[in-house]
Amino acid sequence: MSNYLIKHYKGKYRLKAPIDLSTNTFSRNFNGGFEDIDVYVDCKNNIQIYYYGRSILEVYIPSLGRGHNIIKAINEEFIENIIFDIKETSEEVMFKFKASDMNKLEKYLKPKTNGANISPFSVKNIKSSKYVIPNEELNTYKKLIENIPKNQLITIAHTTNSFLQSLATKKNPYENIKADMALKGLKNKEYIHSIGKWEEYIDYLKMNIY
Repeated sequence: MSNYLIKHYKGKYRLKAPIDLSTNTFSRNFNGGFEDIDVYVDCKNNIQIYYYGRSILEVYIPSLGRGHNIIKAINEEFIENIIFDIKETSEEVMFKFKASDMNKLEKYLKPKTNGANISPFSVKNIKSSKYVIPNEELNTYKKLIENIPKNQLITIAHTTNSFLQSLATKKNPYENIKADMALKGLKNKEYIHSIGKWEEYIDYLKMNIY
């Protein structure tokens, strides 16, 4: 169902997909692919637009007051009822409208356009940690790779992955290491430093790069 959003709105609006908070990764379907049924158009004020089916879109507004104001403004502008099936709880408002009326409702729903070409399953949409490697230790890494030609820098990534794989044990397999890294929102180097393996990592680079 959500392929409709990707087909019609990728490149125009910012699309996102829900993230499994227990793993900090995107949900997957039974075939191992990304679960795209809940992809949505990301709007300002945390408003989300989903594809309901049959060219109908559904809006989720996580604020009762804002939802009431938006509905009032829409009804005041348009004589015809372009929104329907309005529902609300004590904290949120939802309603539906035809996809063909999306342009008319843009100014009220305010879909984001920045990052419109980014895939809803891009790592850019996953919350990352603000973990910082101390400058002194990071400079050691930078000096180590500064003379490596740009066309060979890919070897650093391969060597780093190899180092992470070398940390795997029967009790802590590589799959668990990658899952822990994703859950913490850390990149390879940040994760290595966070688990106290930085010096071993630097030594590993020295042995395997040169």
